[in-house]
Amino acid sequence: MMKRATTILMLAIATLAFSGIASAQSGADQQQAKQLMQQYRQKATKLQQIHEETIKANPELAAQQQQFETRVKDAVEDEGYSVEKGQERTKEMRQKLQSGDLSDSEKQALVKDFQAERQEMAKARKAALQDPEIQQAGKELQKDTMAAMKQQDGQTDQLLKDMESLRNKLRSAMPSPAQAPGNG
Repeated sequence: MMKRATTILMLAIATLAFSGIASAQSGADQQQAKQLMQQYRQKATKLQQIHEETIKANPELAAQQQQFETRVKDAVEDEGYSVEKGQERTKEMRQKLQSGDLSDSEKQALVKDFQAERQEMAKARKAALQDPEIQQAGKELQKDTMAAMKQQDGQTDQLLKDMESLRNKLRSAMPSPAQAPGNG
């Protein structure tokens, strides 16, 4: 669950970061950036499907992933952040935001609280991931997962290469600080 949440969060952050591209560009550039983002999301979704199929097909890999997630969760809690309580808080905040019962100022305050909660969790997770043993376990899990995904679906390598290419295209489409509106 933590792995999937992390993947989804990374995709959301990437989408938000790349959507900033569109606001600072001409119509044609905007359209191209949107197309690149759409292609990237499609490939990421396919890669996520391969990952899920791989985990289902490899019980030993699923166990390795679960052990790693438990290890990280324990280390995060050692950093003073309760994962369960944090998940409860963010779930409650999401429900309040989706209820439609909040004023604009209440929504803004809740969004700030949500962001602060996510930052606190990310800070504790980052500290936990500094542990050399956890880093090594993560590298082994990633290596084993990639090998299994490549065995599960021959498209894996090409999807990864395509995503890297799209990331580079999106980065090059972003205006540099000197070219950004208001700086030139």
